[in-house]
Amino acid sequence: MGEITIFLGGQAGEGIKRGALTIGKLLNLYGYHVFIMDDYVSTIRGGQDYSEVHASQQEVFSQSGSEDIIFSFHQDVYERYKDKLKENGIVVLDEEDGLNVPFNKILKEHKGIPVMKPSIVLGVISYITDIPFSLVEKVLKSEFKEKGQKNIELAQYGFNFAEEKNFPKISLSSGVKPPYPIVSGNELIALGAVHSGMKVYTAYPITPASSVLHFLAKESKRLHIAAVHTEDEISAIMMAIGAAYAGVPAMVGTSGPGIDLMSEAISLAGGTEIPVVILDSQRAGPTTGVPTYTEQSDLNEVLHTGHGEFPRIVLAPGSIDECFELTVKAFQYAWWYQTPVFILSDKHISESSKTVNIPFDKQFKLSTKYFQENGEYKRYLDTDDGISPFAIPGMEGIVNHTNSTEHTEEGYSSGLPHNVVKMKNKRIKKQNTINRDFLSEHTINMYGDAGAKNLIVSFGSPKGAILEAIQDLPVKYMQIIVADPFPREKVKNIFDTVTNIIDVEQNSTAQLARLVKEKTGIEIKNKILRYDGRPFDPFELREKIEEALK
Repeated sequence: MGEITIFLGGQAGEGIKRGALTIGKLLNLYGYHVFIMDDYVSTIRGGQDYSEVHASQQEVFSQSGSEDIIFSFHQDVYERYKDKLKENGIVVLDEEDGLNVPFNKILKEHKGIPVMKPSIVLGVISYITDIPFSLVEKVLKSEFKEKGQKNIELAQYGFNFAEEKNFPKISLSSGVKPPYPIVSGNELIALGAVHSGMKVYTAYPITPASSVLHFLAKESKRLHIAAVHTEDEISAIMMAIGAAYAGVPAMVGTSGPGIDLMSEAISLAGGTEIPVVILDSQRAGPTTGVPTYTEQSDLNEVLHTGHGEFPRIVLAPGSIDECFELTVKAFQYAWWYQTPVFILSDKHISESSKTVNIPFDKQFKLSTKYFQENGEYKRYLDTDDGISPFAIPGMEGIVNHTNSTEHTEEGYSSGLPHNVVKMKNKRIKKQNTINRDFLSEHTINMYGDAGAKNLIVSFGSPKGAILEAIQDLPVKYMQIIVADPFPREKVKNIFDTVTNIIDVEQNSTAQLARLVKEKTGIEIKNKILRYDGRPFDPFELREKIEEALK
């Protein structure tokens, strides 16, 4: 057997998320690719939390949704999620009878605390799968440092208990790959930004973007950056715009409600042509919505937020790996075109974790059209491509006038009709330049059966479930990774090769399908939508795709 899926469930405060990470690290050390999804409620203690660990000798892109082993610290958690268990799967509950483990009793006897329960689980897994216990020790020493020994003792007890009870075995072949880092999408967004030259990150904490701030604040000295927790979202984006105006690459992070508050400042960045990268890690709305769950309902928002007309670029990573790649691209686009660039992530890929093989030692250059001439500097010089030379305030021999009102080429306020038209036309020229350049940029990905007449269209985080679901099906899959400028010609060319188009997205109004119709004139009638806050399950999605293929 070269694949295993493990469910770990309990209450907030019982170490579910970190426990799943240690399970993932154990399987990673054993040579497996790993994907970890965390499901948690917005309470400090209580409520039902769970994590799913999907590991395979082949690369994995999603949680499985169908479990080989379920570990549940509470009966009610098991009752809610027992349908996830595979036929002949193993269930381990907090009980003394049968093939169960009395987690609470063991903790009491060993003077442990609730967050240590997953360490007992790790020992049971080691016995069931025949993964060497030495790897368990290595993981726990690395993860818990000075507290590692207590966790190792609990894991050893779990191993011995499972052996004494003669738990059933799962024949798990040893993996072949070297251990890779297990990182979340948000961590890769943070690292992509740093490797692109970002020096300032600003944010007001909001789920599910908060962990970017947490990570960068913790690592700020090592990474030589400033991570600033501002008093609100408006302050966050204004500080990022101010940093970029001073020539310092900056990013601001938030979720949908924060974009609402930032709207006027986004228009400011667009009108003053200041390069800023904006992360929107989507959650279920409207209003406070379901704050710790996932959705793709901010597409319309980032496409249209900000009053007036100005160029913007919207990138939508569909996998954890792409979070790094597209963050790098976001900074490169922002600083070349001097305009706001959005990274449209969501809770599922922002907070899920995966083994990745990314060259973290590489730095990426930010190309900028800097002012390098002598003479008068015009911040908004009307150039052929709409991109004006960029100068940082304080550069010798220049004066940088930047004004939030409509302005002359020199940057002075002006509402004269001919000047208003001139500056609007200049920004239109920049938009046309972006549109033209993006004809040769990487804007879509294609997967599946290249000759199939059935096509799935999607963007963002459903990618993983789609890739798992379409295996061996007569279908190809187009992932749109740039929503603005929309890759109209590429999409139409793919549409011309198929007879059946299926839209898959995670909102209730099919926002991508509406965008496709707006840009191509083609209406997608087959739609698979999910909007309960949970990510697509590959098995359920496959059934829906098969129905749409009939």
